[in-house]
Amino acid sequence: MQLPVTFMYPAVLALSILVVPVLWLRRKRQPAVGHPQVGIHANLKRVPLVGRMPTILFTLWFVALVMALSRPVLPTVNETRTIQTRDIIVAVDISGSMGGSIPNAAPPANQDPGASGAADTSGQPQQYRRLDAARDAAEAFVQRRQGDRIGLIEFDDETYYNWPLTDDLKIITRKAKLLNRYVGGGTNFQGPTDNSPKMGPLQAALDHFRDYGKAKTKVLIMVTDGEDSISPERFEQLAAAMEAAGIRLYVLGVGDGWTSGNTPDLQKFAERLNGQVFRVGDAGALQAAFDKINQLETSTVQLERTVTYRDVYQLFVGASVILMLLFLGSVLVTREEA
Repeated sequence: MQLPVTFMYPAVLALSILVVPVLWLRRKRQPAVGHPQVGIHANLKRVPLVGRMPTILFTLWFVALVMALSRPVLPTVNETRTIQTRDIIVAVDISGSMGGSIPNAAPPANQDPGASGAADTSGQPQQYRRLDAARDAAEAFVQRRQGDRIGLIEFDDETYYNWPLTDDLKIITRKAKLLNRYVGGGTNFQGPTDNSPKMGPLQAALDHFRDYGKAKTKVLIMVTDGEDSISPERFEQLAAAMEAAGIRLYVLGVGDGWTSGNTPDLQKFAERLNGQVFRVGDAGALQAAFDKINQLETSTVQLERTVTYRDVYQLFVGASVILMLLFLGSVLVTREEA
């Protein structure tokens, strides 16, 4: 945004008042011409403006010179919007139970109904599954997180890195569309353990934040219908590590196991981290839970405002030189003493 011309030394502009006494003195020193027959001038053609041109041009020259001495500048306001990004990992459960149907199963209005589930052999779309609803809700969430870095993880009895943390949300959106392509396996929250080397989503997200995280705010969102147990030892290990890393945890519990009032180990884990658990009973509630997280994790925008100045006194110096030349020319024309 560009502002009008301003002056670095505005006090100097007060010197422009001196033009009044200067003009008065200049007028006083003009010689008077006596003539015994003044009446003969009555028939002369009058050009009042030409006679006043030396005074007008002298005044403009003096003012332009004073303005040049005041150092006129052209200020430009530069505004920079800086988004304090968040690192967000969305971990979606693709275990076999996520293939079950979910109530309130109408796909979102912006989705292709035929894409809600894989088509069967007759070409008809299958039921709208929990995983389909998770995919649609995650995709809508990603599209609203401009400026953040988002990564995708899928998990069943082990974890699969779908895409690492990135601010290229177009590719994350494309990957999110594919979250419902595969369903199978069990559920494993706590791995790896002494008994199994398979990686669980909690440890996988923790490692990924450590290796690739850049933002101060780290958020893990888990969508699952699983009720896998977490041993007390791994519970404390994972909780301490995630607390130290400053990771916030949101759990979207899908299905009867969560809505029946039970308290799975994953819910206790989230509460230990001061996280939040959303018990999701249908597709609408799943989308509402993602909407709520979007509101809770609002990106912080900083507005930096700086002003730069460009000197334009040269224009006023040039104008004063031109006006002085015009003044001297008018003096010659009117035969008036400078």
